Amino acid sequence: MEIKAPDFKTREDKLTSWLDGEARQFLFDSFSDDYCSRMGMLFLQGVEMPIKAEDLKAFHGEGGLSITTLADNIAIVIGSNTQFKHRDAYIQYLKAYFNENLVEVLAQSGASELVENRYRKACIYFRAALLLDGGNRNAMFGYACCCREWYLSMEGEDDQQLIAILKAEATEYFEHLTRLYPEDAAAYYFLGYAYLNQGLYTKSQLIWKKFLELSKDESKDEVKEIKERLDSLVEPVKIEEGINHLIAGRYEEGLKILEPYVESEYTNWWPLHFYLASGYEAMGWDAEAIEGYRRVLRLNPSNIDACEALADLYASAGDADNADKYLKKSQIIRRNAEN
Repeated sequence: MEIKAPDFKTREDKLTSWLDGEARQFLFDSFSDDYCSRMGMLFLQGVEMPIKAEDLKAFHGEGGLSITTLADNIAIVIGSNTQFKHRDAYIQYLKAYFNENLVEVLAQSGASELVENRYRKACIYFRAALLLDGGNRNAMFGYACCCREWYLSMEGEDDQQLIAILKAEATEYFEHLTRLYPEDAAAYYFLGYAYLNQGLYTKSQLIWKKFLELSKDESKDEVKEIKERLDSLVEPVKIEEGINHLIAGRYEEGLKILEPYVESEYTNWWPLHFYLASGYEAMGWDAEAIEGYRRVLRLNPSNIDACEALADLYASAGDADNADKYLKKSQIIRRNAEN
């Protein structure tokens, strides 16, 4: 079965509101109907073209605006908003005047902007390239790397919505690259980190093993780095296995794997105690579940799920005071989160 590249034109554009400021520099004006007819571009009749204010005179002058300038303007508009109303006419115009090398030119423009840490502009050029050719390797890789570098640059910032979108976009396009270009080691390298960032340790382990399989030069720093990463993933992968058993309802198997880690270097990792507590609760071991959830709250005092679980467990045990205490605590946490 043929593996096809994603169609960038049909994807939901979640980044427009963070990018369209770049397109606000333009005014919009149309070619005359006579010009469109003479040039055989009837599809451009009534289509507003993006022009900088200082270029309006040239656009209407005898020499006209250079086609490369207009192409760059178009790229910025459709790269900012992939659902722009004249997108398809713009793409038809670009394909009429430029060959397939335009995609590489746009991808290179994105790479140049990325080197200068101008993430929005870089992202726009990569997106414009993907609108022209959704399977272009350089455009796909550049877009994934740009999204990754952008969210890494935002460490400590409050815009969690943008960070989440960028992480999802980067992961998706590194995944597409491994399917479309399965011999490209670089995509596996970055995808492993994307999975690690999401706590998907088994996936990260498998992807990095593939990276090492494809990497021919054993002396490269990246190879040494990933070998060290894989060594450090042995225990997290085992913990993830235990958690997956619990999620699947195989409580005894999950608890057997996870319990030894309580007295290990992972003893202060609150999710370990949360999953153990949920397993105990499912097994009907309420005392162990209560102790587990209380331990979660000692490590993560604002954990609303642990509060609500404790309220339910104490209510079932007939301990109204503690049930009320944790119910009120969960309500306070929820109100604070909403505020």
